[in-house]
Amino acid sequence: MFDYIVGGGIVTKSNFFTPEKFESIKQDIKTFDWEERHQPLKMAYGNRFQGMPCYQVIYDKENDYIIDKIEEIIKHPIKDFSMIARKILISEIKASPQDFSKYGFVHRDLEREFVSESLLAGMMYFDQSYDGGTAFFHNQLEKAPDIYVSSFPNRLVLYNGGRYHANCFDYTMEERITFSFFFKLK
Repeated sequence: MFDYIVGGGIVTKSNFFTPEKFESIKQDIKTFDWEERHQPLKMAYGNRFQGMPCYQVIYDKENDYIIDKIEEIIKHPIKDFSMIARKILISEIKASPQDFSKYGFVHRDLEREFVSESLLAGMMYFDQSYDGGTAFFHNQLEKAPDIYVSSFPNRLVLYNGGRYHANCFDYTMEERITFSFFFKLK
């Protein structure tokens, strides 16, 4: 599985958390003190709406569980695990330059300042949307994705952090909440 992901493959795992743990996490999300941010974080803008406006918070309550489950999937020990919860409001996307298509900012996770050497990355969804999810691209200039994964509650998506991807916006929903995580291999 590890070689498949490193080679550009995308792995999904439904029902990643137990139902009880997933419900507990959803309750935790309601208590988050979200920090206003923008993506990409390294870029300086006049205001956050000139990038991709979002909110995020570090969430580490379930790190041990997530690390164990991912190690079972990829059959390889991981290190330097970090995870953030991210919320995107569609009303803010509509007020930003990102309101030009279904696909957000096409990027690679290797370029993020908090994961300078990430090899693998992942997403966890909390909503169900055929138009929302994550699109994966062969390169940053493509206009249509190679692979598209719709969001579905409690679905894990693992991918190579060097793979170009973008979040996908479902403009019929008010917000999009995800967990994004990044890690290296031991």
